[in-house]
Order: sequence, then C-alpha cells, then structure tokens
Amino acid sequence: MEELSESVFQVDKGFFYTIKMLFLNPGNSIKAFLNGKRKPHFKPIAYALTLSTVYYMLSILLDGKTWMNNFIEGFTNGAQSSSVDNEAIYLFTWLSNNFAYATLISIPFFSLASYLLFIKYKYNYLEHIVINAYIIGQQAILYSLFIVITLFINNPFLESLPFFISVGYNFWVYWQIFNQGNRLLNVLRTTMVYCVNFILFMIISFIIAFAVIVFIKTTKTG
Repeated sequence: MEELSESVFQVDKGFFYTIKMLFLNPGNSIKAFLNGKRKPHFKPIAYALTLSTVYYMLSILLDGKTWMNNFIEGFTNGAQSSSVDNEAIYLFTWLSNNFAYATLISIPFFSLASYLLFIKYKYNYLEHIVINAYIIGQQAILYSLFIVITLFINNPFLESLPFFISVGYNFWVYWQIFNQGNRLLNVLRTTMVYCVNFILFMIISFIIAFAVIVFIKTTKTG
C-alpha cells in the first residue's frame, strides 16, 4: 500500500528520471539500483503498476483492447469449442479486465523463470523481481506509445510491432545486466525465460481455475 500511495501522490520523485535512464542505459541503471543507489529511482513495483495502469487506461480510451485482451479473446474462442469450464474462462477474463493487477501477478512468474535460468549470476529472486518490474514498466510505455501512433497511422503491421520491440527491449536489458559468460548462451537463456514463464503462468492459472471450479460446484451442491 505504501508503494501504491507513492505511485499516485508522489509521481514526481524520480519517475521521469527512471523513465529516461531505462531508455538510455537500462541495464546499468537497474544494476545501480540493486547496488544501493536508490535515491534517484522510482520504486520498481510502483513503477510497473503506475505505467501498466496508464497503458490500460489509454488502451480503453483510444483503442479498446490491450495485448492481454487479444490473448484472452483467442483463449476464450478456443475454450468455447472445447470442454473448458466457464469458470476458467471467467478467471482469464478477470485478468484481462484488471490489467494492472494481472501485470503484478505476472512479475513473480517471470522473475522465477529468469532467476532459475540465470541462477549462476549473483542476483537473488527478489532482485529478479526488481529487474523484471522495471522492464514491465518500460514495456508498458512502449505499448502506450504505439496506441497513440496507431491513431494517426492505420497499418496492421503496427499491431504486432510493439510486442517484438518490447521483447527486444527485454533482451537488451538482460544483455546489459547478465554481461558475463557466454553471450550466445545468455540469449538462449533469455528466450527460455519466456517459455518457462508461460508454462509456469498457465500451470498456476489452471490450478487456480480448478480450485475456483471445485469451490463453486461444492457451494452449489451444498
């Protein structure tokens, strides 16, 4: 709650400095934060939450959909043609409609994946949460910029371009932070982070969905 209140009422404290540095020299800026130089930086979780909220509001006002909306729409269409329960669809729809919270939920999964794949480096799990929170916040800026751009340029290519730029940004940050050892292997590790994150997120999501289904059915029969 403290970080949330600061993100709403004290945005000026390091917010724009953090945006600038995460575009100019993201890896070294994040490493400086992890090494104790935290005063000029905006707090990572508040940063991700604030910018994800801005992106969500822009997408609703100007575009109507976030990238998660598109993912959920594809999942729902597939689920409706299979035997997936409505409760599972409801869970994913809730995540789509509560984008900022869904973003926060995704950080631990992505951080666990990056921690496991870059475990040989000195950073612990909580430090990986810091790294990925800053990355997700910056990616939200990129998505927001493209929402504005597509208002003036109507090109289907622009719908997928922000995804690839955001992924490329993630690779760039990891390239700067994990700058020791085999560089090619680190690129492969970064690729695997996305795969492991997706698997972890889907497993946990379906476990939660299953628990919700069991709870609802038990309540109905009771």
